[in-house]
Amino acid sequence: MSSIQTPPKRKLTGFTLIEVMIVVVIVGIISAIAYPSYTRYVKNTREAEAQGQIMELASALEAYRAKHFSYKDADHTVLAPELAANEFYSIDLDIDGSNQSYTIEADPKTGLMSGKDKLTFSSNGEKSWD
Repeated sequence: MSSIQTPPKRKLTGFTLIEVMIVVVIVGIISAIAYPSYTRYVKNTREAEAQGQIMELASALEAYRAKHFSYKDADHTVLAPELAANEFYSIDLDIDGSNQSYTIEADPKTGLMSGKDKLTFSSNGEKSWD
């Protein structure tokens, strides 16, 4: 006589609601700690990039002055066109009335960079980002 075999019971596998909730809480805590650090890192990187671009413009202005003996008619969009493409800072060049000195100002645009201080550099070497 053959006996009737019952299929083996399958064990249900998966995560319980408590386990899923613990994982969600852990991910929330980690992201709450990591996000401010990440945004600070991004702001500092963008500010350093703008500082480098300001220094490149200052070098181009000094080369222009060496060739033309003044800063008259110096245009930062021609001397350093990548400054016009800066997404996070608006760069302005102010040449004084005697055409012998300049000030470069970088104002943060809206978004992630808002709230940061203005960066300035002048022809006598004074800078405001230290």
